[in-house]
Amino acid sequence: MTGGTTENRRRWRIRAAVFLAAVGMAAAPLSAYAAEPAGAASGAGATAAASKPPANAYFVGANGTVYGYGRTADGTWQSAAPVGAKMTAPPGAPVTSTRLPDGSPVAFFVGDDGAIWGGCGSLWRMTVAKLLRPGTPLTVVATPTVTMLLFSDGQGQWSGMHVESEIHHPCDIFTGPLAPLATESLPGTWHVPGGTIAATALPDGGVGVFAVDVTGAVHATWRDPDGKWSDTTLTTSGTSLPGGGIAATVSPADSSPTLFYSNRGGQVVAAPVAEGAGLRGDPTPVPWAVAKIPEGAALGAASSILGNDISYIAVGGTAVDLQTDAAGQWKNAVVLSPSGFAKDGRPVAVTASADEVDVYCGTATGIPGHFGVPPHTGGEVGWRAAGLAGMVPPLGGITAS
Repeated sequence: MTGGTTENRRRWRIRAAVFLAAVGMAAAPLSAYAAEPAGAASGAGATAAASKPPANAYFVGANGTVYGYGRTADGTWQSAAPVGAKMTAPPGAPVTSTRLPDGSPVAFFVGDDGAIWGGCGSLWRMTVAKLLRPGTPLTVVATPTVTMLLFSDGQGQWSGMHVESEIHHPCDIFTGPLAPLATESLPGTWHVPGGTIAATALPDGGVGVFAVDVTGAVHATWRDPDGKWSDTTLTTSGTSLPGGGIAATVSPADSSPTLFYSNRGGQVVAAPVAEGAGLRGDPTPVPWAVAKIPEGAALGAASSILGNDISYIAVGGTAVDLQTDAAGQWKNAVVLSPSGFAKDGRPVAVTASADEVDVYCGTATGIPGHFGVPPHTGGEVGWRAAGLAGMVPPLGGITAS
């Protein structure tokens, strides 16, 4: 239904089986989509899937090991498997990922030794130990000219690190002496220590970095193609929870960036911004009576030529996917799961294309997996588990690209 909430609960064939499967008590198929065994695709479905780009999700398990799962280039879905060394991170630590300009997936995290770990496929120690607090949230952004890691330290100072020059190309495992590290200091002293940072690459080679400051105001921090930084305050104080969840996308149609954050009333807000400047339109809360997002909870977002998909785990444990059209206007709200499916505010990740949207998360009992969502067209939502109960900590981080 356009302009309202799509009640996908009606489309789940066996509601009880859905919930039991989510909490690890049953494995009944939810739909034709979810009934495919993990890692299998056949017939016409496999042919169609083969045209889709691969999708990769990463999380740090309850045992401190980083796992990856997702769709391969030939369209098959793989279950969660360790990537890199075992037991290298605090359980549930945040992980960030993106795709390099050549399409290679790359992921990073701060290990339990305080070093930055990362890579393409296998993950390896890229810096000296004790560089950052173990589990410090990182954000990565890649343009044709720079790949940067961004983080907020224990004093709330934002820093940016050039991956290829300061560390090493993440797709080449480096065995020599680690180079000295240098960072760029981002402007402003208003950052929240360890707060959420969203970043997006801009078509001209610039970077947009976004967060909620210590007063609850939303900021945009811009890096132009020449490396010059500037900062713009987008909203008044008290708009959102300091350091809380925020996500950003860039439209494939017109290259315009859009921010998504939650207000103090539990609504997701869309805020169109102008590159290098401030708002280019009024921030607009989601207009429907959709399940509230817990204050400060994580948001996942991705864009395609059809528009944006913004997901979260609502109060009550329901997974929700909000959709905008290609012009950034609110279009639809899709209920992905019954209540109790996941822990309130559990992190989610999203990938999107013109023929499929995928929302990645863990269930209430720690089963990793994803929802397959028909892209802005309505239809049946399917859940596919990618592992066993207990793999994902209750509020463990997850990322996908």
